[in-house]
Amino acid sequence: MPLFCVIATDAPGTLQQRLDLRPQHLERLNALNAQGKLVLAGPCPVNPANPAEGVLGSLLVLDFEDRAALDAWLSEEPFVLEGVYASVEVRPFLKALP
Repeated sequence: MPLFCVIATDAPGTLQQRLDLRPQHLERLNALNAQGKLVLAGPCPVNPANPAEGVLGSLLVLDFEDRAALDAWLSEEPFVLEGVYASVEVRPFLKALP
């Protein structure tokens, strides 16, 4: 199955909303992981030394059958539905290492 890199950018002022929705977001990512579809995922903090300063967005590398399946999954993502993500960019991804 092809890999996809999902680069999401948070909307300004949505940190508390992100924190409130995080359990739902993580539940969906854990389900993907259990299915073997999660390569990696994590937030992009404003300041890695102090994540409480906020989040710029997220980076996910996911393994889906095709782009349509990924888009269907994204359409139900709480951060998308509730406006935490201002934008979501998807690119095909080839894992070279390790």
